[in-house]
Amino acid sequence: MQAGKLKDRVTLYGARTENPEPEWPVIGQLWAGFQEPRSVARGEQTGIRAVGSTYIQARYHPDLAHGQLIRRGDDWYIVESVEPGRSRSELAISGRRIIGHAATYRQTGEVTDVPVLAFLTRENIYVGPMSEPRHQIELFQPQLPYPWGRRGDTVTLRGTTYTVDGVVEGSDDGVTLTVMVTS
Repeated sequence: MQAGKLKDRVTLYGARTENPEPEWPVIGQLWAGFQEPRSVARGEQTGIRAVGSTYIQARYHPDLAHGQLIRRGDDWYIVESVEPGRSRSELAISGRRIIGHAATYRQTGEVTDVPVLAFLTRENIYVGPMSEPRHQIELFQPQLPYPWGRRGDTVTLRGTTYTVDGVVEGSDDGVTLTVMVTS
């Protein structure tokens, strides 16, 4: 392993736990190098996760596993796979970058906004009972205050404020959450 290529000090977070509120415990820090995917022949962005995987080369860490999170500065990556590297002190990691847009989330009754990564996944998917269009927004859970996705909470994304109508069933995967909203 060439130590000079591992120039980023990153933080490793464990998978979500519940005690009593959801949290992503910090497991530790390690040195890593990142090789972002090329943009040639990639599909259109349809969600908060990047279309292509990022190759991450890192020093060995015994607790690194699939489903965990890596934070490099303001960038977050979901670990998809962990393989042994070319030597015993190295790991080859495939990670999916979270590439949502900067947004704010406000819980009902609160006065402060919380910064969160969000992505408008579907617009005008159907018209609700009050003739208002419905949309779906995918949110990055580790940044959300708990409890999340309650009716009446708001998400401000790209200058538009959306009101949460509920969580899309089956969308909570421990890292992201999709909510149904009205504008």
